[in-house]
Amino acid sequence: MKKIILGFVMGFVALAAFAQKDYTIDEIRDGWTKKTITGVADGNILTLVKAFNNVWHTEPVTDLLKKPVSNMDDPDDYKIVVDRPNGYVSAYELGDDGESFEACVWKRTNGHKLFAFVFQRMFGVSVRQIILFYDYDPAKKTLTPEPNELSRFQPSYNHPDGPSGLVVTYHLPQHGKAVEVSEYLMMWYTSIKHVYEWDGMKPRFSRVDIEKMDDFYAAYHDRWESTEFTQYTLHDFDGDGNPELWLSSDNGDDQGIFSIVRGETDIIAATYFKTSFGFWNNTICTAGSCGTGCYNAEYVVLKDSKVIHTFVDFQEFNYQTEKIGHTYTLDEKELSQKAGEQWIKSLGKSKEIKPKFRPLKAGK
Repeated sequence: MKKIILGFVMGFVALAAFAQKDYTIDEIRDGWTKKTITGVADGNILTLVKAFNNVWHTEPVTDLLKKPVSNMDDPDDYKIVVDRPNGYVSAYELGDDGESFEACVWKRTNGHKLFAFVFQRMFGVSVRQIILFYDYDPAKKTLTPEPNELSRFQPSYNHPDGPSGLVVTYHLPQHGKAVEVSEYLMMWYTSIKHVYEWDGMKPRFSRVDIEKMDDFYAAYHDRWESTEFTQYTLHDFDGDGNPELWLSSDNGDDQGIFSIVRGETDIIAATYFKTSFGFWNNTICTAGSCGTGCYNAEYVVLKDSKVIHTFVDFQEFNYQTEKIGHTYTLDEKELSQKAGEQWIKSLGKSKEIKPKFRPLKAGK
C-alpha cells in the first residue's frame, strides 16, 4: 500500500514539475531582456516561437504549437495564421477577454536573423501589448534579447495620472517588412500610426501617418497660405482628458492646434510667421501684426475640446493722437473699453508651454 501511495505522490510531483507557468505581460516585460535563450535548433519561425515559449510560456502560443495550422476559415478558440514561407505566425483569441500573440522573423545582412514577438492581453475594449526583439545567431544557436527604438517606444501623450483613453498596439508584417505602432485615442476615434521600415538589420523609424491629415491641412489653409507640417505633439489645453493635436513647421513659424472629438475635427488656433501663441489655463491667444500700425489678438476659450468663446482685441495706432485704440469683441459682439479690459484681466497670469515635438518623418 505504501508503495502505491509513494508511486502516486511521485507521479503527481512529476506532473507538477512538468507543468509550465503561464507568464503575464508584466512578468515578460520585466524579465525578457535578462534571459538569453539557448539550444535553438534553427531559424525557422515555428522553431523560434517554440524556443521562446519554453522560456516565456503563454497559453496562446502553447495552443498554437499543438496544431500549427491556419484556421481562418473555421476558427475555434483562436484565429490562427501559420505562414512559414513568410516567417509569420499569429493566434488571436476570440472574444473580448483573453490573450493573443503574433511573431515574425527577418533575415539580417550579417547572416543572423531578427525575431520579433508581440504579446497581447484584452480586457473588454482595453488592450495591452508588448513587443520584444531577439537576435538569432545560427552558429551559437541562441536568441539574444535586443531592445531597440521600437521596443522602447513611448506614447505621444501621457496624462498626469497615466495614459488617458490611449491604446498602443503593435502590428508585425506577414507580408512586407514594415512594423506599425498605432496610438488610438478613445475620444478621437482616430489613430496616429508610427511606421518602422526594415533597413537590413532592424526596423527603423520612417514616418508618422495621422488620420484625417488632409482635413488639418485644409482647415489651416483656410486661414493662412500653404505650409508643410513636419512635427507634432499632443497637449490637453483645457484639462478635459482629451488632448488636442498641435502641428508645426520645421522653424515653428507655421503652427496649428486642432481638436478631434469622436472623429470630428476643428481648428482651434493657428499662426504664421507674423503671429505667435499665448496660453492660459483653458485659453489660447493668437496675436501679431495685421499691417502698418495694426495689431490683433484673438483669444479662444476651450471646454470639452471645443471653442466656447472667442474674444478679439483689435488695436490700431492713431497717428494724429499718437495713441493706440482698442476695439473689443466677445463672440462677435462689441464690448465697452472697460468690459474688454476686465475680460483680459480676468484671465490672470499667462503660462509658458514648451512642447516637445515629434517628427512626422525620419531625418527631421
